[in-house]
Amino acid sequence: MSTNNLNEDPEGTIPVSLAVQLAANWRTYLASSGQAFVAQSFLIPIIDFKNILKHNADADSVRAYIGLEDATDPTTAQLMLVPVSSGVDIVSLPAGNGNGDGGNVGNPLPSNIYDYTTVCPPTCAAQGSPLTE
Repeated sequence: MSTNNLNEDPEGTIPVSLAVQLAANWRTYLASSGQAFVAQSFLIPIIDFKNILKHNADADSVRAYIGLEDATDPTTAQLMLVPVSSGVDIVSLPAGNGNGDGGNVGNPLPSNIYDYTTVCPPTCAAQGSPLTE
């Protein structure tokens, strides 16, 4: 008999009501701040998470960095996900674990930085999400 209670929230989650309030607080801040950065969310493909788990068994967390494709355009924001082990970013996979250059000049190791994210807005609508109005 399984001891997993389907009515219990998984470890690491927060209540939906809290998430709704946090997202609303962010939108309120954006509306009153006059900031050019208006991202309300990032759409992250599941493959990013699958590969982080597949290639980083020893990671204890993931750090998210915000970057811009165009330094003058906040609507080009990207979210980069980097596995972390003992507080250290793991930006490259071990040798023999791929065929990239690690994204660094002089670094022959494959990259371990994930970014196929899409900033919302302007790209995606969050219709149907309880975290948006």
